[in-house]
Amino acid sequence: MPVKPSKKTLKARKGRTRQSDSIDLGWLQELIGFNLRIAYEASARAYLQSVASTAPHFAMLALIYLNPGLTQVALSRAVSRDSSSLTAVLDDLCKRRLVTRTRPDHDRRSYELRITPAGVKAMEKLKQKVDAHERELNELFTRQEKISLVNMLQKIVQGLSG
Repeated sequence: MPVKPSKKTLKARKGRTRQSDSIDLGWLQELIGFNLRIAYEASARAYLQSVASTAPHFAMLALIYLNPGLTQVALSRAVSRDSSSLTAVLDDLCKRRLVTRTRPDHDRRSYELRITPAGVKAMEKLKQKVDAHERELNELFTRQEKISLVNMLQKIVQGLSG
């Protein structure tokens, strides 16, 4: 049986009505893609409220921290985004001195990414907020349900990434 939502979660939901409460979703309510998008939007809204404007950069900072010298191409694959779309994000991270981007001697066509000490501090601060968001999500599921959900989401990524 899932754990009951916290008082904070219930308070955040109070006064909020789902669009589906007032309209007939018909066959849409059975579609994986539709429900996945709605779940993503709900999670992203809650995440952005707690983590703020640097939220989109958290995963990239963490991946660069965990993989010093990571290339932009490898980072784009890890976050399932086109490498050219990461340029603006990486420019911002470099401008804010959270990440360095250098060309390796052995391959002048790519960049190696490394997190700076300021980037580590920013990532650690963001991680506290991300952990709080994860705790809120964890309240919605049992441990086994969470494992199953993560496995299913990974299956979608693998199956659709070809």
